[in-house]
Amino acid sequence: MRYDNIIWDFDGTLFDTYPPMCRDLQSVMAALGVLLPLEDLLAHFTRSRGEVLDYCAAEAGMDAEAVDRVYRDWVTQHGQPKALPFPHAEEMLRRFQAAGGRNFVFTHRSGSVHDYLAGAGLTGYFQDVVSAGSRFERKPSPAGNLYLLSTHGLDPVRTLAVGDRELDMLAAKGAGVDGCRFTPEGEAEEESCARWHIRSFAELAEILELPEEEAR
Repeated sequence: MRYDNIIWDFDGTLFDTYPPMCRDLQSVMAALGVLLPLEDLLAHFTRSRGEVLDYCAAEAGMDAEAVDRVYRDWVTQHGQPKALPFPHAEEMLRRFQAAGGRNFVFTHRSGSVHDYLAGAGLTGYFQDVVSAGSRFERKPSPAGNLYLLSTHGLDPVRTLAVGDRELDMLAAKGAGVDGCRFTPEGEAEEESCARWHIRSFAELAEILELPEEEAR
């Protein structure tokens, strides 16, 4: 295989969480008397959470931290949005693990990442799942990736970071590992620092040079 280890992003990479999160945010803003198109929320969210909060704040005449507090209160009351893994994510994780590869996660998401993984039966595919929380700087800082490299003795040359945003690619570059930009809905920006660009996990399997699965 081309790589022995993958450091996965979570939201927008393993799980298709952006649409349900944006629907919740749309409901929050509507309760504040501000009606925002879902496609506009998604366009901002896919670049960064901070950007969509700034957008909502500007539309509501609030500051971004206030919008974030209202949103978090809404999630506390209603629960995390329902979201599923992207198509073929489980197959990709299984095939990579079966070929001797090791999967890791570094995400900005809080402990709810474990609930999503367990609910989809994916926990067993990962050697370690690290959340930025208060332990590490958020991406594009490479802090979380560097922690995983150091803690698990990963060879940077044999490690790939997969994520959907440019900040994931910058975090990969800062840690000295190759980045793979996952953009299922369209093309990545031409100026991305990613080494690889994919729109499906089938393309990732080719990059990894995974052996074909035996009939199950």
